[in-house]
Amino acid sequence: MRPSVRKGTATRRAGAETAAKLIATAHDLLETEPLARFTMRNVAEKAGVSLANLQYYFPRREDLVHAMSVDLDQRYRQAQEAVLSGIRVDSPLKRFKSVLRYQLEDIKLRKTRQFFIQYWALLGSMDEFEGEYLRDLYKYDIAQINEHLAALRPNLPEKKLVERSTLIAAMIEGLMLMLGGEDDNEQTAANLVDAAFENALAIALAD
Repeated sequence: MRPSVRKGTATRRAGAETAAKLIATAHDLLETEPLARFTMRNVAEKAGVSLANLQYYFPRREDLVHAMSVDLDQRYRQAQEAVLSGIRVDSPLKRFKSVLRYQLEDIKLRKTRQFFIQYWALLGSMDEFEGEYLRDLYKYDIAQINEHLAALRPNLPEKKLVERSTLIAAMIEGLMLMLGGEDDNEQTAANLVDAAFENALAIALAD
């Protein structure tokens, strides 16, 4: 994918703040409104800027969407750092469990599910569902899991670490699609999340 912001436009503080505001607005639009409403014009309108101003920072929709993927990585890193800051014992296992539990609890939230399900569709439509944009998105998620898994299993070869991180990420994202159905209730969701937690931990700790 190409750079998320036109070179030179966000090097100054005001430019960086405007770019961040536009990305946050695009995120909120997918999180709260139907995918059909996700247009460059609507993002600009909700951000309170002109379409030309939006396109100054993100000339194409693909540039804005890529910037959203980078922003997601930052959002989740900050959220996980906040979770880990409350851990007094620096145990790799405890840290891994805390990050895993956070990710699983997050997918129970309706706003999280709405955002990602619509974001997946948006990314798929951009490359005719060949998977390039989805792989670009999930390289961040896999990398985050891999960092904690590597601390937990330092003797595992890198190939095995990435393989296990990918499986865990796939299970979490797949479960997101199964939550929130008409037949589900809070206890059903909690049971599924607990089962996913145990299975992900088993993948991480397997010989």
